[in-house]
Amino acid sequence: MAKRERKDQLIQTRVPDELSLTLREAAKQKRVTVSQLIRNVLEDTFDLVGDVVGEAVSLGSTVKRDAMRIADSAKGRKRSAAATAAVASDADPMEGVEAWQEVRLNKDVVCAQCARIVPRGDRAAFGLGGDPGATKVWLCAVCAARL
Repeated sequence: MAKRERKDQLIQTRVPDELSLTLREAAKQKRVTVSQLIRNVLEDTFDLVGDVVGEAVSLGSTVKRDAMRIADSAKGRKRSAAATAAVASDADPMEGVEAWQEVRLNKDVVCAQCARIVPRGDRAAFGLGGDPGATKVWLCAVCAARL
């Protein structure tokens, strides 16, 4: 069959008998094929990992901001405008982006918009800004197309 006529890629793997039985039973309960069950599990797993990574990044920014506020308060200092802006840009990484450059990835990255993992070899958009020390900002092809 010609490559353009193929619908999906075929991936085969060996599994232990116990796992095979578990997969067959779960597929039967959900009234889907074993192949469809495995596709669903893989897609859900990647979505979940992407969501967890995105939430972890957001949580890290929040914790950093709060820790800096507490430290400044304990020292009796008010936050400077520059420090407040730096923390705000951590909360919204897109704020410092001035332009986008389409690239082909050499490693997995996380989309700043949808928090999905963009795998090595895929196309993505890299955020360019004036601060070379700023956190790198990536967009998957779908989110970049929405700009």
